[in-house]
Amino acid sequence: MALFSRSDLSKSKYIVSIVAKIKKGTKIKVSDGKSYLFKKTKDIDDLEKVQTDFQKYSKILYPNNKYAFIFNYGKNAYFRFVDIDKAPFSGMGGKSRNTLGKALANAGELATVMSLQKDIKTAKDTGQSIFVNNPEAFDDWYNTFQLTRPAVKKIVGSLTNFDIIHDATDKSNFGKTITAFLNKANISKQDSWNPADIYIVNKSARMKIINDLEKIVKTYDISDGLVNMFNNKLYKFYKDKILYPISLKQIIAEKANVDYTNVPGTVKVSDYDIQIAKFNCNLTTEGKEIGLFTFLNKDTKKQISLQVRGFPHSYGVAQTEITSDGTPTGGRLGKIPTKVVDSVMSQYKDARINSIRYFGTPKPFESFDENKIKETYKMYETVIKESKVSNQKSLSYKEYVKIINIAKSNMDIAKNMAMKIQGLKIMHFFVKNKKDLSGIMNKMINGAKKISDSNGFFIKIY
Repeated sequence: MALFSRSDLSKSKYIVSIVAKIKKGTKIKVSDGKSYLFKKTKDIDDLEKVQTDFQKYSKILYPNNKYAFIFNYGKNAYFRFVDIDKAPFSGMGGKSRNTLGKALANAGELATVMSLQKDIKTAKDTGQSIFVNNPEAFDDWYNTFQLTRPAVKKIVGSLTNFDIIHDATDKSNFGKTITAFLNKANISKQDSWNPADIYIVNKSARMKIINDLEKIVKTYDISDGLVNMFNNKLYKFYKDKILYPISLKQIIAEKANVDYTNVPGTVKVSDYDIQIAKFNCNLTTEGKEIGLFTFLNKDTKKQISLQVRGFPHSYGVAQTEITSDGTPTGGRLGKIPTKVVDSVMSQYKDARINSIRYFGTPKPFESFDENKIKETYKMYETVIKESKVSNQKSLSYKEYVKIINIAKSNMDIAKNMAMKIQGLKIMHFFVKNKKDLSGIMNKMINGAKKISDSNGFFIKIY
């Protein structure tokens, strides 16, 4: 059993999910292996009010640097945050992210699309064996299956006269037209242009929509403004109420939120005054992350949280994720596309570590010679000199060499250190370019939000 720890406290997604389960009346598994029905006490009500604000909810869960017993299940019977089993809140149903992560995300999306046309009340209703075999994972997605259709119907109205085209499974002429546009516009992945998972298209207007979009693709090149014209046409179809591009997300709150993004002519990119609040540097073999990167948005007085963590399905690869963007709503943004990170770093004559080739495969760290050890340790020395960096455990060069040597014979340590060193590299990039931090972070935020003149209009339900 994996219990929540101190490093999880800053991740508001877990707090939101815990509160949602308690409000829904779902039992929660704890350290003794049993599941309890926590009461909806005043503490839980107070927690719900501030569940996306780390500074506020940490005072409830971790006052005076001690975990509070606020999760009540009976007379004088309480648990703490660190007594709760983390696995169900990671959507893993008690199994490892490596085993279930990608498959669960795909199954969740497929079942969410299905929920637009039929009621999903049981795991069997999803048609996805992964939910049948992992009931706790189904419970994590249950709200999504109940709340998505009402949210879509509020946007579209009756779905009777519409086709629901699922981007991941569609093989129709509509999908082929989108693919033709992406190819001509030199866009490698649809998600990097428009993260819509479904297109809800009026049945009687479907052929007109396809013909109009095909005409744009055939007639114009990038130099003629192909991308803008295609984006503007999609938005016009939305205004005409015949096409709705919608991005579907897992809903962990008690109600669905809706954002309208990249409206042509009104795209407002982030331009905030941002500074480093606190970086936690942890280059030891302990823990799974280099640390949480926390920034301060001086305009909104909100914190921005960013993580560099291991990619669930591939050794040596790290993903960058903004868990809160510092806007008044504290929106969760998700992963920053690799091409965005690469583009921003290249503007400052820097780059991520070329993961696999750098760390070696199949023999981990095989090519990690003395020069690489010195190079990365020098980054560490630069980072920990920054006053806003908390060095969780100071490492001498000799101790660091010992860790690398252990990584050469221990794949688990190798996986952890490969990701941590990649995180160190990005932390080093922020510290080294501190005077340009606002510009860097705004570009990262805009990239994570898919906000720019070249991105297509979409509606996000989350």
